[in-house]
Amino acid sequence: MSRMNANRANGRSIATALVALAFLLAACSSSPAAKGAASTHAAPTTTLPAPTVTATITDGATNVPLDAPIGLTVTNGKFTTVDVAPTATASKAPDPGDGAFDAAHTGWLSPSDFAPATGYRISATVAGANGRTTNHAWSFTTGAPKTELHTTTNVEQGSTYGVGMPIIVKTNVPIPAILHKALTDRLEVTSEPPTVGGWHWVSDSELHYRPQAYWPAHTQVHLGIQLAGLSVGGGVWGVDGRTVNFAIGDSHVSVVDAAAHTMTVSVNGQQVNQFPISTGRPGPTTETRSGIHVVNEKDAMVVMDSSTIGIPVNSPGGYRIDAQWAVRISNSGEYVHSAPWSVDAQGHANVSHGCVNAAPNNAEWFYNLSMTGDVVQVINTGRQLEPWNGYGDWQIPWAQWVN
Repeated sequence: MSRMNANRANGRSIATALVALAFLLAACSSSPAAKGAASTHAAPTTTLPAPTVTATITDGATNVPLDAPIGLTVTNGKFTTVDVAPTATASKAPDPGDGAFDAAHTGWLSPSDFAPATGYRISATVAGANGRTTNHAWSFTTGAPKTELHTTTNVEQGSTYGVGMPIIVKTNVPIPAILHKALTDRLEVTSEPPTVGGWHWVSDSELHYRPQAYWPAHTQVHLGIQLAGLSVGGGVWGVDGRTVNFAIGDSHVSVVDAAAHTMTVSVNGQQVNQFPISTGRPGPTTETRSGIHVVNEKDAMVVMDSSTIGIPVNSPGGYRIDAQWAVRISNSGEYVHSAPWSVDAQGHANVSHGCVNAAPNNAEWFYNLSMTGDVVQVINTGRQLEPWNGYGDWQIPWAQWVN
């Protein structure tokens, strides 16, 4: 339930909107009709009339349009409070937010955050010019949208991720560019400790959030999504109202140096291991991509098939191998994995098809350490990781990210 407070800054705009709605109000009065015409010869009286409250909806209204503001006006009095809340049967609906009074407190317009197909109750208290206080209430149910706007995320409640983890929100329908800001304004990311971060639209149906620098180790992160009442055109309305709380674990940052043929692993800023590796051999399709990669999954065993990247298995350069202790760092098939067949080259030459090859014991150690969101930075190759390739978000400079 939300207590509506005066909003003098919006008084003029509220008053203007209420004038536009005035013709709807006459038939919806909450005060009783007069019982008879006054005599032209009645004696003068000093009794002030009771306040009359009118509304643009009737009590019990159904299928109330989501894009139609609800207005209240009062004569012979002033509003002291107006409360709006979901009905008992819709108690899980998100709080619709505050409406706004006009400057004189004789008019009020509803908030715009009503959820579709949901019951609400408006309760108003009026201080009459006659010195009496009266209470008024209306119940109504909003209509259903033509299409519901939903979101999915890559982060899960209660999970723990690495310091490079981006937050990804995807929508089930494209959002027009002109409404991108309206949607991001409905998304909230807070953290403890506080961290500077921002949203970046990848497409009209996908946006990512990341900090300006890596998350501090052991950060607690809160994601709030409140899309109820958001119209994105074409009869599409938001219905999401949920939160996701997750944690950042230890800082795991690894550097793969393709020139030195080494992989250096640091935990919470301290080097804990370094071992020989072999990266992708030179070539436009085999050289490992330089840049900041982020772990997006791991599997104890992965079948690596060149046909999945357009190279037939039975052609020159084709392959199909079983790779153990595979930690995926891009969506184009780059892994850190066990490669007993290239141990002689590890530390000396780059001979892989693009993955980071390591000896079985080193690969297993790294596999056990790794979690989704860990950072693996590759340096000293002639090929760059694309921002869209896996969690390549860190490839975009911060100034470009926030613009």
